[in-house]
Amino acid sequence: MSGRRTGQVLLMLAGLIAWAVQFTIIYAVTSTLCGREWADATIIGVGSVHAVVLLTTIAALGVAALSLLQSRRVHGRLGETAAAPDRFISQAGMLISGLSLVVILWQGIPAFILPACA
Repeated sequence: MSGRRTGQVLLMLAGLIAWAVQFTIIYAVTSTLCGREWADATIIGVGSVHAVVLLTTIAALGVAALSLLQSRRVHGRLGETAAAPDRFISQAGMLISGLSLVVILWQGIPAFILPACA
């Protein structure tokens, strides 16, 4: 795979990678804090679990949003004469990034509705 194609694939998958990192951090930190009974600790007046979930969700949303914007910009630069794989990758990148935004929100919102260590 050429360097250009590798960059295109990484851009296409950036939203999913952001979601996977968010998912891993949230579950690792929540299970550690709850297992050690540190979930009641606060950081600047916010529960430690909620603070971690909020920060990782915001960071993951930022990465997915940037990926979506960049995929849209790349797709806009491609003309009708662009190769089919390039058009497919840019369209798939927009779709995957948009879905990643929804999934990241879906992953982060329940932390503020349900008890942290339920």
